[in-house]
Amino acid sequence: MRILLSLTEKCNLRCSYCYYKKSQEERCAEMSDEVREAALRFALDKTIEFKQNALALTFFGGEPLLCFDAIRKSVDFLKENVQRRRSELPEDFGVKLAINTNGTLLNKEILEYLDRENIIIYLSLDGPASRHDISRRTVNGKGSFDIIAPFIPELVRQNAFVLSVVTRNNIAGLADSVKWTKDQGFTQIQNMVDFDGHWTVDEMNALAAEYYKLVEFWYEIKKQKSDFYIQSVQDHVLYHVLNLKMKQCSCDILKGTVGIATNGNIFPCSRFITSKPNPPYLLGNVLDKECHVFDGPVAQEVYRFLETDKKECEGCGIIRRCSAHECGCTSFYTTGSLWGVSPEVCTHERILTAICDEFTAKLQKEGEVEDVL
Repeated sequence: MRILLSLTEKCNLRCSYCYYKKSQEERCAEMSDEVREAALRFALDKTIEFKQNALALTFFGGEPLLCFDAIRKSVDFLKENVQRRRSELPEDFGVKLAINTNGTLLNKEILEYLDRENIIIYLSLDGPASRHDISRRTVNGKGSFDIIAPFIPELVRQNAFVLSVVTRNNIAGLADSVKWTKDQGFTQIQNMVDFDGHWTVDEMNALAAEYYKLVEFWYEIKKQKSDFYIQSVQDHVLYHVLNLKMKQCSCDILKGTVGIATNGNIFPCSRFITSKPNPPYLLGNVLDKECHVFDGPVAQEVYRFLETDKKECEGCGIIRRCSAHECGCTSFYTTGSLWGVSPEVCTHERILTAICDEFTAKLQKEGEVEDVL
């Protein structure tokens, strides 16, 4: 099981592209001890029920470090319950912990704790200050890069995974920003696009130009046998070369992942999470012992999504590696439904795929593509 635990909807930043601006607009809800412990019991119960050998728990928000004490309590609670139920678990069972954070609340104590507990850090960082501060600002409207910068060396040492967002306002310099991230010593980055419904043809063309430079950079470092991982590029290459389907590889929606809101509501994945009343795609609540999370009507709809091709995508050559078709979270947050197809996402995927395929062909011709995979 993989559980995304939304400890709080509060956040000390007001990022321009936050996809929770509407679903968590009040930014005041916080998970109670009762809900948190029920969520952790639910996670362990389902892991045992499904006979899985790992439980992955990601602390989510809002900004989860606003609830650092709850993180520590969660880790201790999980350790105690795993030990108590050890006889029900396979010998090779393990707990994998992670946190999604904007990095602005880090300090020596927190970093030492994350390191000691082997908690993987997913760090929101859009690049150097000139780029990062365009979108990632504090409640008072100030840039947040200078708050994070002193901790970059330690974040590199702990092998933090960088999450970077591309918006219509920070297209220029995308490739250079990824190069900067590598120069800091980071080894992993995912560039995500803010599909806000307002991308113009000129902006998509500008993004295509940046992607060409980015994929060219990826091509050069792979020829040098660098282990720097650019997920948005490498996944497109992987799906193509190995003829894989994104839904089978990287979309974990309900197959092994659920997101839990501050009030205990359970959702198929991260971008569905909200504590608002009567939300779409609600699977149940951790406080309801009779809820049928994985076999109720909402779950059945998700399973149909995983097994069914969208009519708009029939005949498309990149259907299996296109997030407009394959990713439940992307479909939901861009169209409001699992079944919708965003024209923006479709255009974006065609652009990025074509560029990735061009450089993949070069690697294949040179006999080096296997080293990449």
